Amino acid sequence: MKGYPFSRIPEISLGFWSFFLNFFWEVVQTNFYTMKDSAFYTMLYGWLHRTLGDVMITIGSFWIVSMMSHNRRWFLKLTRLNFIGFIMIGVIPTVISERVNVHILKSWAYNKSMPIIPWLKVGLTPLLQWMVIPPAIVSLVRHHLLLDQKATKRKGN
Repeated sequence: MKGYPFSRIPEISLGFWSFFLNFFWEVVQTNFYTMKDSAFYTMLYGWLHRTLGDVMITIGSFWIVSMMSHNRRWFLKLTRLNFIGFIMIGVIPTVISERVNVHILKSWAYNKSMPIIPWLKVGLTPLLQWMVIPPAIVSLVRHHLLLDQKATKRKGN
């Protein structure tokens, strides 16, 4: 591992992009939650708490797809099954987390502007988050690692 750049480790790129994109999403969707009227430090704690959960779900989904495909670089030769699997594996804990935190633990609450998916009793924006953010993450990480591969080949490493 001597001289191995951290930028080649998929989980590092996944974690970075997941944190950045999910934090942005969490801030933007604040208006759909009752916390929008809270003090800034309360909102910041909520954004960070949920973003770190999103990062864990993203990396967990990545590892599950990696185990299923027997390849940690599955996104470089992306198949429909791996792509859809990555998204759907993230949707399941997201739905569970929303149901538990909104309806059981009451850790957060939706306000009246949140569109609810009736049969799931979950807000639309957290579900959309897992339809939008994971494809963007896969695309960004894939692009980054493919560029890194090309640069490495040019250097002869």
